[in-house]
Amino acid sequence: MTETELAGIGEVLGELAPVLRRAVALDPAAITRLRASDGVVGVLVGLPFGVLVGRSVTAPPGEPLDVVVRAADLLDWLDGETEASPQRRDAEWRGGSPPVSGWHRFDTVPDAVIRPLVRTGALTLSELGERVGVPGAQPRAEVADALLDAVVLTVTADDGSGTAEITLRAVSALIRMGFVPPGSQVHVERRGRWIRLLATFGAVYLEAPGGALGIAPRRGLG
Repeated sequence: MTETELAGIGEVLGELAPVLRRAVALDPAAITRLRASDGVVGVLVGLPFGVLVGRSVTAPPGEPLDVVVRAADLLDWLDGETEASPQRRDAEWRGGSPPVSGWHRFDTVPDAVIRPLVRTGALTLSELGERVGVPGAQPRAEVADALLDAVVLTVTADDGSGTAEITLRAVSALIRMGFVPPGSQVHVERRGRWIRLLATFGAVYLEAPGGALGIAPRRGLG
């Protein structure tokens, strides 16, 4: 990746940095897909527990850009820790990417609905872990995955055009990434097979049943 490619969007990348920092805190080797087109700049990051998150901001019109880099490398460049622009790692991106535009809003869910779902899920995970008889233990991976993949919210479009099933994994990512400030709302949107949970500071993306994200848990993936 060259300085020229970053030059046109450098001023707005700072608005995307909080998403990258939280992702790197979860996975120091996290990679991010940086896209710029039609006056919008955004990042997408696959979290270690199989969730795709991102944030987009408006920017002055410029040359289209679509590159994959290490999130930590991009942060180092933004923070002035290194003068070298991040190395492209396009081959390391797994699976597809959600569309940038054309989303159909199904409904808006208040924070007061989202947070209890996450708290209940966290409590259930803790209780499952305690059943193994070791304080602070985690439940077996397959048990935890089954719980995280459970549908905790189903939203139907006002015009009857379809439904969106939201998993515990998705709403947990919203809260864990700090996307939902207290008293705010989450917009549930859909385009094709993709579902988007759009919050104040970022979004979580998932695919409708029958379409896998194709992003594996990033255990050791660089």
